[in-house]
Amino acid sequence: MYDVAIVGARCGGAALAVFLGRFGYKVLLVDRYTRPGPTLSTHLIGETDVYERLGIRGRMENAGAPAITRMRVDLNGSSFESDIVVTSRVIGLRRELFDPLLLEAAAAWPNVEIRLNRTVQTVIRRGRTTGLIIQDSNKQNEPVHARVVVGADGRHSLVADQVQAGILRQDIYSHDVLYAYMEGLVAQMVPTVEWYWHDGSIVLVNPIDRGMHCVAVMLPRDRMHKWEAQSRQQMIDWLGQIRMLAPRLSNLAFVGPIRRALDMQGYMRQSYGPGWALVGDAGAHLHPVSGVGIDNAVCCAEYLAGALHRYFSGKESWEHAMSKYANQRDERIRPQYEAALQTLARAGESISSDDEEQLRMLCTFPSFVHGAGQRAAQIMKMITEGVSIEP
Repeated sequence: MYDVAIVGARCGGAALAVFLGRFGYKVLLVDRYTRPGPTLSTHLIGETDVYERLGIRGRMENAGAPAITRMRVDLNGSSFESDIVVTSRVIGLRRELFDPLLLEAAAAWPNVEIRLNRTVQTVIRRGRTTGLIIQDSNKQNEPVHARVVVGADGRHSLVADQVQAGILRQDIYSHDVLYAYMEGLVAQMVPTVEWYWHDGSIVLVNPIDRGMHCVAVMLPRDRMHKWEAQSRQQMIDWLGQIRMLAPRLSNLAFVGPIRRALDMQGYMRQSYGPGWALVGDAGAHLHPVSGVGIDNAVCCAEYLAGALHRYFSGKESWEHAMSKYANQRDERIRPQYEAALQTLARAGESISSDDEEQLRMLCTFPSFVHGAGQRAAQIMKMITEGVSIEP
């Protein structure tokens, strides 16, 4: 009998195993992969303290990816750039580098058992969730019993489906995503997350390890469906239309395939029920435009570990502990969810030629930039709350 059986050994599941292992609980961590490989991801990690508590921060920061400290936003050639203010640095790590760090941290605890190359067939439920039936590579089924089952098994969560987790919010995202790793793209002097608003799309560029960049194109779904699945030339042509990016593409080379996520839906699911809980994308999926998927999964795993510890130690009832977890998760996720929808909506909003001209003036007249700085708080309030700027 395990205390917790976790389905999914990616960032949410593996982080949860680390935190529970530290508390001394007997944990089973299962996943269908044989080793962590590429997966849909924003490749951006902004949190720092939680990875320190996981014991992997140093290894992350020495994995070959630069510390990104700048943010650049380009709107049809008018650019705004500054130090990133929400964190001291951002790291762009490919998941085949990042996920093994978490898995190794989980494996370091003798009370955490990891079984890879296993598929979950059924969630066992007898009034409440009591375990799993898992299948090995030889198609042999085995029942495993646990006090709690956690679904950390992504957007198409079998656990969420079988426990019939309720949907709290659901939306169809307006933009699909494709991304690729590229080498030969001329880097910025200071490592920078680059954001380009371009013809109804959003293009994100950020440096990752080995001197490469992760380049993501987010297109309205009707336009994305017209692109061929592996048309590198279509992607290059699209990037080449961006004036401030095109001159840096002459030596561009793809590393690996183009990856796509089509017809994505956003949702927030019920985060717990009798004997079960969800974490990461199994519980809530934000559009990659938010850039916070990895951090959210890991931070929510820490919230859930704390709730389970309070329950197992007898400090709180199941309902009390898990309702706290649900509130923590929702308070973190919900504003980001709404912001992602608003950002995607803005991509489809046109800007008049007069406003573009005024924007160029704002960017190129130093006195205007200084004046905007003097009224930055009012400008922010105007944009976020629709309040007029006082003369």
